[in-house]
Amino acid sequence: MNKTVYILGAGFSKPAKAPIQSEIVEEILNLKKKNFGTKDKTIKGYLDDFEKFLENELYIDKADFKSIALEDVFTPIDRCIIDGVSFRSLDNKKLVELREKIYSLIIIAIKEKLENSTSQKQYIDKFAKFLVENMQPRMKDKKHDPLAVISTNWDILLDNSIKRAIEVDNHNGVVDYCCYISSLHDDDTIKPGLWALGKGKYNVKLLKIHGSMNWLNCPKCQRLYVAFYDKIAEYGIYKDKYCSHCSKNFKETRTISTALRSNLIMPTFLKDLNNFQIKLIWQNSGVELSEASKIVFIGYSLPQADYELRQLLSRMIPHDTQIEVVMRDEKDEKTGKVLKERTDNNNEILKRYKTFFGKRQVTAYRDGVVKYIENLTERKNASH
Repeated sequence: MNKTVYILGAGFSKPAKAPIQSEIVEEILNLKKKNFGTKDKTIKGYLDDFEKFLENELYIDKADFKSIALEDVFTPIDRCIIDGVSFRSLDNKKLVELREKIYSLIIIAIKEKLENSTSQKQYIDKFAKFLVENMQPRMKDKKHDPLAVISTNWDILLDNSIKRAIEVDNHNGVVDYCCYISSLHDDDTIKPGLWALGKGKYNVKLLKIHGSMNWLNCPKCQRLYVAFYDKIAEYGIYKDKYCSHCSKNFKETRTISTALRSNLIMPTFLKDLNNFQIKLIWQNSGVELSEASKIVFIGYSLPQADYELRQLLSRMIPHDTQIEVVMRDEKDEKTGKVLKERTDNNNEILKRYKTFFGKRQVTAYRDGVVKYIENLTERKNASH
């Protein structure tokens, strides 16, 4: 059977107003204008620490805060943590604490942006329905395995849409993160994919290689706790959540060192992929890529900082795999005129893909994510 693997970048969620990587620092700074009620003091304290780091340690002028790249924030922090050394006035312990605070700010900034957005997200629901409908036949034939999704995004727009589509289908399937997961809130519908297949159900594979906003990790046993419709990774800011297994089995004292924590993989050249569940996701991503007859990149620019994914693509994709690249719509949303800046940017990205994939066939789709998914679902409906 032919298999298509969809690889999603930040551009996939952009039409739904999710911030892309270059916009995240600005969105974090915008939090200063908001009120968070009982959490306000904590979040504003994190913001103060973040700005002090930018100004005093990185020596960035306040006027330039919004233009700094996340790579330049996290790379020096992660390098010093790995080496066990200080970064200027911050010792290793303070650097670990600062990194956790910035993680929290990223999660809150994305959450605020999405919750206050008036954009239409129907295209994500359509894509989720398309994925579910393609995987439903697996209930009768376990060898039916036509697609998988690999996502570099932290947001949970697609996760929730897939979950809703499965709920409409009477919970006959599961969202399969391709690792071992536990439910944070004792939700019986949250199960690993292998469990679902063993029970005669189907799985929709969503491999989030950079982590997710609805995951929390136990630092002791490395269990991955999951919830849907809830960005639980922000719990580290104002809610104490602990591993139920470690608390019971080891009678662990509930301290900050044993609390569940987020495990987002940052956009740096020093990605920490040592967590066991993250390793499983990457290993399974390699398996999916090795079986692909076609790979569709949606809203992904193949950046140099994602060298871990680039090496996985290089190692695992068969030589005869077709490559399709879904780019940003080159037309202005209001006037319908082609914008030269967007065309030039798409040409640059396409050149990067063709250079990287060499002799393989690379096809560009230049009408944007939303139209691509609409055409994809229309083709699916027309075939029935």
